[in-house]
Amino acid sequence: MKFEQFVDLYREVPFVDSSTFQVVTDKPEVLRRQVTEWQGKGYLHRLKRGIYLLDDRYRKTPVDPFFVANQLTCPSYVSLESALSFYDLIPEQTFAVTSVTPRGTRRFTNIMGTFIYRSIKPNLFFGYEPMMLKGQEFLIASREKAVLDYLYLIPVQDEPNSDWVDATRLQNLDSLNSKKLKRTAPVFGNKVGRMIDVLFAAGDFKPLENSISASSPPGAWFGSSSLKAYRQG
Repeated sequence: MKFEQFVDLYREVPFVDSSTFQVVTDKPEVLRRQVTEWQGKGYLHRLKRGIYLLDDRYRKTPVDPFFVANQLTCPSYVSLESALSFYDLIPEQTFAVTSVTPRGTRRFTNIMGTFIYRSIKPNLFFGYEPMMLKGQEFLIASREKAVLDYLYLIPVQDEPNSDWVDATRLQNLDSLNSKKLKRTAPVFGNKVGRMIDVLFAAGDFKPLENSISASSPPGAWFGSSSLKAYRQG
């Protein structure tokens, strides 16, 4: 296949998935070898095994790093420092896109940047929602779930106190919903519950903004799309 034909096939999509080669040609192995050659010439870039990105010269579709993060590991959703920064819950931007997954911890570095995945238990894989950027939909933790994921995964040597709150760099705590956090924190264990109590003492929180009752399951206030997307993943 000529490269011009290849570009015509893939320039309108965010990335090139080698699993589609058997659909677009009757010689997929030949096309895989050509892709390796084109990669060496800088015509396209490898994001991970089997996933490629056409160079900007040939691709019409802009690609958002959060969308790429969802694609490199499934199931996963953007959380931790990246989500906290996105919601202005920490002051700085992050050098890598951070996500959580029920699969193993992993890391990818490619032309789009560095993508870090932290492993959480399957029963904690909830609390994310779809969001659209650059015409591409991706899954990202809600504000509260990003905080809970972060507290669950950061190492803590001693009991959390006011100095610990400063070290977390968390800010704009008044944008968080206290009852959502209180309702769900026990799922993450006593350590996270104590952390939430210390955060409560450090900032003002909004009252519950919806009608979910105290008897609702921990994931209820995130909506059904989270579990649906996880099952489909």
